[in-house]
Amino acid sequence: MVYRNLKKLLSTLEFQTVFIYMSLPYEVDTKRIIEYLIKKNKKVCMPKIVNSAEMVACEYKRENKLHRNKLGILEPSSKQQIPPSQIDVCIVPIVAFDKDLNRVGFGKGYYDRFLKKVAQHCVKVGIAYHFQKVKRIKANEHDVKLDVIVTDRLVLLQKNAYRGECDEKDTT
Repeated sequence: MVYRNLKKLLSTLEFQTVFIYMSLPYEVDTKRIIEYLIKKNKKVCMPKIVNSAEMVACEYKRENKLHRNKLGILEPSSKQQIPPSQIDVCIVPIVAFDKDLNRVGFGKGYYDRFLKKVAQHCVKVGIAYHFQKVKRIKANEHDVKLDVIVTDRLVLLQKNAYRGECDEKDTT
């Protein structure tokens, strides 16, 4: 269901380059969406951790091998980095989220630091299961708010960045 809602959202966007992670067993499965993006001839890049504070985007193609990093996360072996300014859509994992498009990740800050480097036009999309929604997340100054959150039951869209209004579309 998350796959269908995300695919529907992506069909409304004009983009060429997508940053997306390779999911762990307990996260929303990203393999299908990665295959979909490749079939649509989109440039796919994935996160690669380079040190304890930095993550970069590396291009991924079907023929590329993936390896597990020190955190047990699959990342591309490719060294072909894509500058964050060239990414049109970032799809990021979520541990918990709220209706104000705040997210909690795994606490290392890799995604927040990376999202601060992307171009202003880049659409920041979080994917999660509906049960991960919480009443409120206290955002810190270093946290980056998402533009959209897609779950199996709803799509949260930021309507007005200045006023912080959200449009919650239930897709059930």
